[in-house]
Amino acid sequence: MVKSIGILGVGQAGGNIAEIASTMGFQTALINTNQRDGIVNTRVDKKFFLPGFNGAGQNRSIGIKAVKDNHREITEFVKRSFKNIKLLLVAFSTDGGTGSGMSPLLIDLLVDQLPGVIIGAIAILPDRNVLAGNRINAAECIEEISKIEAISSVFLVDNDQMRKLNPQSSKHQIYLSSNYQVMEAISGVLQVTKMSSLYGNFDETDLFNILNTRGVTIISSATITDAKTTSDVSSKIQQSWASTIFCPVESTGVIRAGLIYNGPEKMSKLINVPSIFEKVGEPLELFEGTYISESDPAIITILAGLPFPTRRLLALEDFLEKNKERLQNLVNKEHTQKYESKIAWASHLKARSPERQAGSISAKISKYKS
Repeated sequence: MVKSIGILGVGQAGGNIAEIASTMGFQTALINTNQRDGIVNTRVDKKFFLPGFNGAGQNRSIGIKAVKDNHREITEFVKRSFKNIKLLLVAFSTDGGTGSGMSPLLIDLLVDQLPGVIIGAIAILPDRNVLAGNRINAAECIEEISKIEAISSVFLVDNDQMRKLNPQSSKHQIYLSSNYQVMEAISGVLQVTKMSSLYGNFDETDLFNILNTRGVTIISSATITDAKTTSDVSSKIQQSWASTIFCPVESTGVIRAGLIYNGPEKMSKLINVPSIFEKVGEPLELFEGTYISESDPAIITILAGLPFPTRRLLALEDFLEKNKERLQNLVNKEHTQKYESKIAWASHLKARSPERQAGSISAKISKYKS
């Protein structure tokens, strides 16, 4: 069955997410300024490579220019690539050039060009060890995304979360794991909408009501097998919000939420909604699903409309503030540095070819006695 959510990968990181999404049955496509990056995503059939570009070299302005120069061709490509979807998630890394530069402007265009389709984002935040240029890109990109009025859910995938959980992992392992986990989370809630229950269904309409909420969205899952009290259940759910691959919840302000229980009926009695949302505030709307089974009891929560995680983003920016003078000096140095030799006086010492002037043959002959 073709899923009603499409994944548009922009740049290399976005293309890799689209690759994984393809294996899970999502409609996918990718856009890149570098054909060599996109070719490796063999499971993504629909690809658009920007003519006249050979990558963005971590320069966001190149990504922005690519959209400005080709916006008609890009939007037509997107329209052709996705059929009968209800939600399009644009996936990209915030700290590079192509994805970070192209995606905010592209999303802003697509919210008008795809009427009837919810437009959201899967935006990857770098870990805290990246260099200054990546931090600047990420800060600029998130600021632009946050100002798009008609955008819906923004999933902020936090590579720093994966680094904390797996400190010995390589970059490749962290990226791959993050990409899989975000798509598994989205696929998981979409699969729930196909299930049936006598106790209350969480259907596709419920899901899209949640995901159509502007702001940051997270999806988490908590196993409550050893919970004994209502407080235990609430605590485990709240802990799951802090241990997902998404940016942890920092403040109150959930607008819409989903609460999906799957497990034995006796454990469902320990669910207390006010207790669960005590720390983040009760949402304006809550959509619930209860599925009684013999499986280990677990609760999936979806929180939408969260504020952008200021503390997490400031952690990226603090490094720049603390090194402001040094970084500015580096930029100034690039344009002013030069070397002046102190031995200019020695230039005449270099060997020179003798100057030759043609003389008359008779004069030269007369110099020699016979």
